[in-house]
Amino acid sequence: MSAPLVWTESLAVRTQDLTPAGEVSMPALCGYLQEAAGPHAAALGVSMDALAAEGKAWVLARLRVAVERAPRRGDTVTIETWPSGLDGLFTTREFILTVDNEVAARVTSAWFVMDLERRRPARPPRAVRTLAFPDRAPALAPPPDELVPPERADHERGVTVGYHDLDRNEHVNNVRYLTWALDTLPAAVFAERRGAEVALHFRHEASLGDPIRAVVQTDATDEALTARHALVHAEEGHTLAVAHTDWTPR
Repeated sequence: MSAPLVWTESLAVRTQDLTPAGEVSMPALCGYLQEAAGPHAAALGVSMDALAAEGKAWVLARLRVAVERAPRRGDTVTIETWPSGLDGLFTTREFILTVDNEVAARVTSAWFVMDLERRRPARPPRAVRTLAFPDRAPALAPPPDELVPPERADHERGVTVGYHDLDRNEHVNNVRYLTWALDTLPAAVFAERRGAEVALHFRHEASLGDPIRAVVQTDATDEALTARHALVHAEEGHTLAVAHTDWTPR
């Protein structure tokens, strides 16, 4: 029996996922995506374990999340996900998250396969290249091909990559990048505003012990706040990730 092209996974909101405002944090929400994509990839025969046996791994390259309703404690989040196409070496995947049959968030993402020995992109697995992708519109328009990094550092902080920041491939988990970027914002932003959207591009890996400089530029009106984030290797100077986030008043 072949795996369904559209996969559904349900997850109960955990206390550890919540912010002081009682809502699921953006990093926790993005963690839910991995919990749905992983089982689907396994059902399609392209799991992390299957790729690891070939010395390869899935790597997230681009992500855009639009939150319509932040889940709260006691909610069960239903995640519908499907692979939506190929774009060169990238495989795109969509997500729609619902709570009580109402859309909570829409997500689009792009992934590539990395050759772990060469640390370079590899061709997508044959099981993906020959897949009959669902005839279904993307959940969300993709982020721009390039996200403009901040032109100034309104706020910044330094972090050092620790053991628990790493994934099974021994580079920083993508959710940790987002956490570092968001934590550079002043606490007042989270108290007064709700995270409405995030676009994130990953550019380079980071490893255990690397020093990271997180910077953010914020531009605000009464109606909205837009932030441009960058994570930079503090010693080597290259940019690890760039993100844009949008915030609306509570």
